[in-house]
Amino acid sequence: MGANQSHALTLGELLDGDLGLELVAGDGDVRARRIAGAHSIEIDHPATWLGRDWIMLTTGVRLRNSAEAQRQLATELAEIGAAALGFGVEVVFKSVPAALIDEARSRGLPVFTIPLRTPFRDVISAVNTSLLSSEVRAMQRLSSLQLYLIDALEDENPRHVVLERLGGFVDATVTLFSAEGRVIDETGPAPVEAIWREIASRPAALMQFDDDGWETIAIPLRSDPTAGSWLAMSSRSSRPMARPARAAARATAPILAALARVEAMVLAQEGAIESAVLDALLNGDDPDHGSLAARAAAMGIDCATSVGVVVASAEFSTPDARARLRAVLVSVLHRRSLPFLAGARHDACVLLIQASPADMRAAVEEALSEYPGAAAGIGRAVHSVDAVPDSLRDAEIALERTRADPARRVLAVEDLDLATLIATELSSDRLTHKADELVGVLRTNQGLFEAVVAFFEHDLDIMRTSEAMHLHHNSVRYRLGRVEQLLGRSLKDPATIASLYVALAAHGHGRRPS
Repeated sequence: MGANQSHALTLGELLDGDLGLELVAGDGDVRARRIAGAHSIEIDHPATWLGRDWIMLTTGVRLRNSAEAQRQLATELAEIGAAALGFGVEVVFKSVPAALIDEARSRGLPVFTIPLRTPFRDVISAVNTSLLSSEVRAMQRLSSLQLYLIDALEDENPRHVVLERLGGFVDATVTLFSAEGRVIDETGPAPVEAIWREIASRPAALMQFDDDGWETIAIPLRSDPTAGSWLAMSSRSSRPMARPARAAARATAPILAALARVEAMVLAQEGAIESAVLDALLNGDDPDHGSLAARAAAMGIDCATSVGVVVASAEFSTPDARARLRAVLVSVLHRRSLPFLAGARHDACVLLIQASPADMRAAVEEALSEYPGAAAGIGRAVHSVDAVPDSLRDAEIALERTRADPARRVLAVEDLDLATLIATELSSDRLTHKADELVGVLRTNQGLFEAVVAFFEHDLDIMRTSEAMHLHHNSVRYRLGRVEQLLGRSLKDPATIASLYVALAAHGHGRRPS
């Protein structure tokens, strides 16, 4: 990475020193090669003892009378990415063997000569001294980086500023991934899909890899990488990233992790406040409507406009299923820029949405298309704080009706028939008691109750009812006759039919919505 490599020792700087070194193989570009160290080796298979960007020093003792061994040395060093070969002349060879030079040139391996007057230890000492000085400067810059990053915490968007400052320090694109591989933030273009594949396929620790010309250093921001995000620094540099880049990643990771914890705390606090306001609106038990409206407005909901309640439930009502359903609903509402408050109630997701009935329905239908197995009820549009509980009751009844007709996954209060709408208005204790009384009489005999429910669900048609119950039509007529005896009323009387229908609707039974 350019910002750090500018402080590393290069081959050109070593050659330009006062050691008398002379380049005999390699064009001008090789002078920019980084040097990571130098080692004197006179044994077979020297690559075993060297790393990338290291210089091998040799007098060629084992290369006498073997052009093949000379070529093999150049091949080995080129394959491990050695920075260069330093050849001591006038000891074993008067000059560098021609076979070695030819092979080195064909492999792009730089070769320089070391005169007899220059001990190998002086070359090694010059490399080590320069690298030590470079490391000291890098550590000084790293200390400055930490202060520079901490200063970014005062910005309005501290996380992005931290990433930008890190990217400038290491001269790379910086990407922040979630634990699932989603890009949370980035400072520029990078092959994020390929980078994440590498991260996901390796042990969870600081890692460095190259993929299609992009070199990346990645580090988890928590000790448990499955629970936190990942920081990745990527560069198209043709040379490996310097050690200070890894140190910079380690220095930045705790700052980003701390920012994530602060953001999580803020979100949790905002969620608790949002939930409290939503509960107060749904319960309708706060007598100070003006104050409650102001609290809702502070969270982006104007109850004087068109607002409505949506109640949604997953097929399997588990905490994970509800959380996923809520996430889908929230995502759609964000995409559509619809203000909302979200919470939970009786194993279901509850949302108060500020939107027209058409926009609200479109948003809910889009969300449920992304979550098979869920259903939702939409309450009436209201225009005041005190009417929100009415919209909630509508939505709960509409959701209950979806269970009678699984093909209707979204039902709004407008979809319900008049009798069901009347049932939604049974807020009077006297009317509620009357509905309970009628249904209670039928509940004394489950067979009779089931016959009445089926009778109403099949449009008061004896033959269709008998088919649905798998009973002879005379058996159905007998049961309905017994119901008339219990009620003391005829099932041909419109008033009786209307009363039963409303009572059943109030208890979640009746003809399926059309």
